[in-house]
Amino acid sequence: MISKETLLQEITRQVAAAQAGNTQATREALTAIRSLCDVALRSEQVASQSVTQPMQPVQQAVPVMQQVSSLSATKRVEEDGANGDSIFDF
Repeated sequence: MISKETLLQEITRQVAAAQAGNTQATREALTAIRSLCDVALRSEQVASQSVTQPMQPVQQAVPVMQQVSSLSATKRVEEDGANGDSIFDF
C-alpha cells in the first residue's frame, strides 16, 4: 500500500507542474491529481472497511428430530400361518 505522505507529495508535485505548464500539461497534471486522489480515497476506504466490519457469528441450524410413529401402533392383519413380525406378512 502506498503511504498517504507519498501520495500527498506527488499531488503537490503535480500541482506545481499544473501551475507551470501550458494547457496540455495542466490537463495532464490535473488528471494525475485526480487519479492520485482516487487512489488515496480508495486505500482509506479499504483500510476502514477491514477495521470496522466485525466478524458476525455463524449460526448453525440445529436438526429437529421428528418422532417416527411406530409400526406396532398400526393394527396388523392376522392370518392363519403368518409368522407375526416377519417383513413378508401380507
